[in-house]
Order: sequence, then structure tokens, then C-alpha cells
Amino acid sequence: MKKIVIYILLIVLTLVAIIGANVYNYNIKKNEAIRNNKQYESFYEVEILGTDLASLINKIEDINQKNNIEKDENGKYIDNKENSIKLEVKFLETEEIIQLEIIKKLGMIQFIKNFGTMSFKCTKIEYHQKTGKIKYMLFEQMN
Repeated sequence: MKKIVIYILLIVLTLVAIIGANVYNYNIKKNEAIRNNKQYESFYEVEILGTDLASLINKIEDINQKNNIEKDENGKYIDNKENSIKLEVKFLETEEIIQLEIIKKLGMIQFIKNFGTMSFKCTKIEYHQKTGKIKYMLFEQMN
């Protein structure tokens, strides 16, 4: 009888430990997402210069590379539903929305030369459902 009680206690303690570890890991990932998102959310509805946007583009490119985000046949990052980030820019001269990869391909020096002193504003942010991390940002050129 004592052995059965001991086994039941061990099973209960094991279950509590497993549940506790899962809750702890979930909270760590949630806090990490919140901390990372704050950096990007600070751009939302705030006018920034093209030089700041260029820095953000480089940072997102870096993060996508560090996270081993795959690219499609056109060289554009593929949404991995976890930690990929896409950035697009709407310029005044065109109705087309230009993706980060195209800006990088044309050259950051050229971008800064042409748009470094122009104003941009982040008008849209989207999040990954699975992780809560930022997955998309849209910047629009201001007058």
C-alpha cells in the first residue's frame, strides 16, 4: 500500500514539475517577444528620417540572416510563421510598395543618398500568431 502511495506522489510531483517547466519556458518566450517588439513598435506612427529607416532595414536583414530565414526564387524572405520579419516601403513617386530585399539589392548607399533626409512613418505592424513577434512593418514616405 505504501509503495502505491509513493508511486502516485512521484507521478504527481513529476507532472507538476513538467507543467511548471512549460509555464516557465512560455513566460520566457513571451517576455522575449515583448522585449524585441518594443524596439520595432517604437517606430509605429512616428516620423523618422530615411537614414534611420536604412538602419532598421539593415537590422532586419541581419536578424533574418541570423534566424536562417529562407528566401524564395526571387530572393525575398519567406514567412516562417515564427521569427521572420518583412519590411516594405511606400514611396510617394509610385503606387508600388517596395520590399526590403529590393532596397537592399539596389544598394543602401543609393537609398541613403536619395532618401536619407526624407521622412517616413510606420503605418502598419503585423505579428506572428504563433510567437507574438513582429512579422511585418510598412513604412510610408511623408511629404
